[in-house]
Amino acid sequence: MDIEFFAMSAFAGIMGTYALMMLSCWADSLGLPRLDFSRPMANLTFARSFEKNVAPGAGVDAPNTPYWPGMAIVYVNGIFFALLYSSYTHQFIPVNFIENLIPLSPALLKGAIWGIILWFISGIFYVPIYLKEGFMLSHIHPLAWLTSLKVHVAFGLMVGWIAPVIQ
Repeated sequence: MDIEFFAMSAFAGIMGTYALMMLSCWADSLGLPRLDFSRPMANLTFARSFEKNVAPGAGVDAPNTPYWPGMAIVYVNGIFFALLYSSYTHQFIPVNFIENLIPLSPALLKGAIWGIILWFISGIFYVPIYLKEGFMLSHIHPLAWLTSLKVHVAFGLMVGWIAPVIQ
């Protein structure tokens, strides 16, 4: 992996995360629930306390957790998942069965499928176990899963469009 590959993959992750964050904030203009990815990441990462009588984990009631470090963590995650896609997982995503149905390039299709994979894994594992927001964000809003799907597909499309892949 050379520096150009790493830089372009990181750039794809940054742009994909930007698309994810903007679409999640604008979701209410489409009649969907607005999602804030930064606050839960800040609570999960920075709300832990060593004080007595404070329960461990993300359930700590700490409304003053820092917002911008949570945003930085979201962007680091985006860069990580873009690097994972461009260096390894893209080769395992099949698009042959859908290429004739959807008129997109194979790179965009693979990126969109990567976004759906990330959405599915986060909805059944990360969100209910670590964030305690229910299966597919069911504790937030009945349609929160749709907002999450939309923004993860946007992330995947950006990554599939920009990120170079190892052949």
